[in-house]
Amino acid sequence: MIKQAGDALKQWQRGARMDIERMAILHQVWEREAGHLARHWALDGVKRGVLYVKVSSPAATQELQLRATSLMRALNKYFRSAWIKGIRPSRAS
Repeated sequence: MIKQAGDALKQWQRGARMDIERMAILHQVWEREAGHLARHWALDGVKRGVLYVKVSSPAATQELQLRATSLMRALNKYFRSAWIKGIRPSRAS
């Protein structure tokens, strides 16, 4: 039982480390791929493959929705497998 728990912990740590590495890569390439619109969009996080983006205005939200598919493809090319399955604006808090 302890060995199984230890294995589970190691697997979780490995997954957490991979997520940190992916986020670091994402932050590095965000402005390059988002272009001039990056000043209207800010990375908020990734949950279950969905990239959440803070937007500065309703117009920026609409632009994000229009460009989501091509932006998702552009960002995924930096990873071994497609990590980002969707892009959505963050809800206002």
